[in-house]
Amino acid sequence: MDRRIFLKFLGTNLISLSALMLCPLKVCSRTGFDYALEAQGFIQKREFAKAVNALKKAVAIEPDNDWAFGLFGRAYMGLARNAEAVAAFRKAVQINSDDTYSRMMVEILTQKPIKVLKKKERPLTELEKKAFQEEVSMADKMQGERGLGYKVNRVVIDAGHGGFDPGAVGKKGLKEKDVTLDIALRLQKKLASMGRIKSFLTRTGDYYIPLSDRTVTANQYRADLFISIHANASKRREANGSETYFCSEKASSAEAAKVAAFENSVIKFDKPYKKKAGFIDIEEILFNLEQKLNWKESGRFANLFQNRFKEKLPLKSRGVHSANFYVLRKSKMPSILLETGFISNPAEEALLKQAGFRDKIADAVAMGLL
Repeated sequence: MDRRIFLKFLGTNLISLSALMLCPLKVCSRTGFDYALEAQGFIQKREFAKAVNALKKAVAIEPDNDWAFGLFGRAYMGLARNAEAVAAFRKAVQINSDDTYSRMMVEILTQKPIKVLKKKERPLTELEKKAFQEEVSMADKMQGERGLGYKVNRVVIDAGHGGFDPGAVGKKGLKEKDVTLDIALRLQKKLASMGRIKSFLTRTGDYYIPLSDRTVTANQYRADLFISIHANASKRREANGSETYFCSEKASSAEAAKVAAFENSVIKFDKPYKKKAGFIDIEEILFNLEQKLNWKESGRFANLFQNRFKEKLPLKSRGVHSANFYVLRKSKMPSILLETGFISNPAEEALLKQAGFRDKIADAVAMGLL
């Protein structure tokens, strides 16, 4: 369910929620929303059978509750009942055509053969065997080696910094914002020429975009992956190499925490979002439930990406790290932040200034994504 539609749905149940807060559960009649919320808790605990039972009660009361059917799909997936999961997700999309999550899950699940009960088993024909093998092969390709659980078709590329925010500045005056924009533009052209991944840019020129707006762009484009491109810096001039980051509550190291602190430093220019006293942000609660799943997937992809990236780029690989990057935090898809090299290192600053080397970086990133 689209979160805006869900909030509207929640508004229609405020009376029920208020009554629930004022009287004991045994006295108040439960709504479909109550059962669906209970089911969501069971899903988080991996108690899928209990979730299914709660959701049956939810849809019995509210048969047009697309959120409940979306949860049904997740619960059936947990029980490895994929055919029923597909049916539930399709029902959610039928009720709410804007439910992109359920639509995506239908596409994912139907890439794999779903077992259908047959009255009579018979040997497969040669044509059926070939079709079955093609389905298995396609499912393997969609799943990937160890990366994302679905195929990356749409990528949002974020060129770090911009405008009044130069980012890190090298000893010879090279600005991070110029390096990242040039790499982002080159990367988009390369992906377009390959024709396998559709890409979008958060900025196409030298202007500043708030960190929160960059993630909003990725969410609006419904990207499968968000990648933010940067150039590293350190007080130690000898520091060198490339590294990939993903978002986490706690930094993986003191050095990672410093990198995140620098990249987050421009958050002071973002307009603060003020909540009214007593306001319960249901959208944020729902988002947080999915957030850590995306972070886990981001970590898996970051490792796979860095392994491919380092093979194509003549820079030392500093590995994969995690920290609380604001630009990645609010994305509704797996996301990574790439530090292409140290602009504070005189040798790497000289390399980053060269158009040919930036082209090599764009090539390496493209190969990492594919």
